[in-house]
Amino acid sequence: MKLRLAETFTSLQGEGHLAGKRMYFIRFAGCSVNSCPMHPVNGNTCDTDWKSRQVIEDISAVADKALGVVGVGGWVSITGGEPTDQVDALNFLSGEIRARGMQLNIQTAGTKIVTCPWDWLTMSPKANRSSIKQDFGQELKLVYTGQTADELDEWYMTTKFWNYYLMPFWGPAGPNTTETIAAIHAAYERGYRWELTTQQHKIWGVR
Repeated sequence: MKLRLAETFTSLQGEGHLAGKRMYFIRFAGCSVNSCPMHPVNGNTCDTDWKSRQVIEDISAVADKALGVVGVGGWVSITGGEPTDQVDALNFLSGEIRARGMQLNIQTAGTKIVTCPWDWLTMSPKANRSSIKQDFGQELKLVYTGQTADELDEWYMTTKFWNYYLMPFWGPAGPNTTETIAAIHAAYERGYRWELTTQQHKIWGVR
């Protein structure tokens, strides 16, 4: 079994409910969700460095390194790219991480079901609702790109997450924060309690 890996690094989580927590990030290489506005085919504003790729054969060693950084009870985040594109490697690595007593956050675009155990699942959809298979977890984090009220309501009504976040889209001119906040206020008036999350790591000056 092999893992295509973009990078690993230690930083603070900058988004969502776990913002501020120190984590060891394991970024899988590659992503099949080319409907994402941040995918290289659409301008390449994705967090993943698409030119960086390692092939890891000893996946257990990745979990050992994470343990050495965060320790028992510490947080590890598996992100991408899209982790579920490498389902066998994801399932094996997640088991190794949790067997060592660490807490696991998985971040996915949701176009495939996550079949491994986790402690906190973040679903950040980059496709329309009909393409999403992972419709439950701890948080849904939707990048706001001008979705209609009906589209936002559908996400809220047809999924089961503990927390619902709208996050500004960070384009060449900066984040559309004002528009995102306006959409949150409008959703509240319709009875849907979205919350704001931002890419705070960019403000903090960390990865």
